[in-house]
Amino acid sequence: MPQTRLGRTKEEVLKDFRTDEIVQAARRVIAELGFADASMERIAHEAGVAKGTIYLYFRNKEELLAHVAEHGFAVMLERARAAASRERSAEGKLAALLRAGLEHSSANQAIFRALQEQRLLAPESPPLLAATLERNLERLVSFVAGVIEQGTRSGELRACDPRRASRFLVESMRGAILERLREPSRTSVQADAEAIVDFFLHGVGATEPK
Repeated sequence: MPQTRLGRTKEEVLKDFRTDEIVQAARRVIAELGFADASMERIAHEAGVAKGTIYLYFRNKEELLAHVAEHGFAVMLERARAAASRERSAEGKLAALLRAGLEHSSANQAIFRALQEQRLLAPESPPLLAATLERNLERLVSFVAGVIEQGTRSGELRACDPRRASRFLVESMRGAILERLREPSRTSVQADAEAIVDFFLHGVGATEPK
């Protein structure tokens, strides 16, 4: 069987290419129509393939939606990593990764809203979507925990359970994303990111705890 330079067969490369085409088409259709009205036939038309072709790659629409969510999360996490890497301080890294996440969600509000409608951001999600959500959430929590742990080692942040602290921060970001989806935000992404980090680092107390 012919191999590419990276040791992958042409069939594997073609499969990945076709899968990505279908996922991108699904993103566009779901963003336009919502998940309920995004039929496999309409997605196939958008992708330029026969309806039956989609079922060679995805068992059903739920599995396709899970791949749409996976793709979107991968892009967001890559941007968050890149943004954090450009900052030197722990506070700067946290603000940068939050800003990247909020910017990504703001730029893809239609698809985020469609995913929310399917309860992708809630524990009542269908099994496959719930598993995708949990896996992606774990990856994000681990990444943020690493940033917090690095800040603790450098002395910028006080000693704490990095994973627990990470979950507080990630849930704050998710809350901000959902709030921005529900109604137009009166504040910028930058302002929201800085507010979350400020609250995370300093809380709302007027004085330092004794």
